[in-house]
Amino acid sequence: MISPAAENRIAVLLDVLDEDIRHLEHTLSGLDTLRSLLIKREDAALHGLLEDIHRQAETHKANEQKRQQLRRDLAADLGCAEGDVTLSRLAAELSHRVTDAPPTARGWDALDPGAAVADRQVRLRFLAAQLKREYTLTVLLVQDCLRFNRSLMQIFFPSGGRGGATYSPTGAAKHDIGTMLLSMQF
Repeated sequence: MISPAAENRIAVLLDVLDEDIRHLEHTLSGLDTLRSLLIKREDAALHGLLEDIHRQAETHKANEQKRQQLRRDLAADLGCAEGDVTLSRLAAELSHRVTDAPPTARGWDALDPGAAVADRQVRLRFLAAQLKREYTLTVLLVQDCLRFNRSLMQIFFPSGGRGGATYSPTGAAKHDIGTMLLSMQF
């Protein structure tokens, strides 16, 4: 039978998992926006996006600490080590315990907390897989941008951007006029 304290922890855990789902969805949206802004070269919007990412990171950090505390508390409720409390185990344990309890003792009006945890687990797995894919695509775009920018630099500054001046044995500077974007020499 699930104690009332554990019921409350499960309800809070479901809220925390819902917040994790929202965070992953927001992150996916942010990666989409990042790629779009990189392609359009909208620096001001990129700056705003980075500020939003920093704010979201702080919020997510607080949610993660809350989840870790719930994990410790649920480990004590289940009588196992904190490292053994996973969503899979929790869903199985809750489904087993709720099935054994009479329907009136559940207190969740026939809501299966094990199924609710399992549902969020499936959603989180899907979003994590999608995030991994989108992250890889974003990394590839950034690498292509970097390669393109290096190619442009090589075209305009063939010496690799180290400057076009060389020195004669007497110490006089010789400028390679062909490598400068704009030559001021007459």
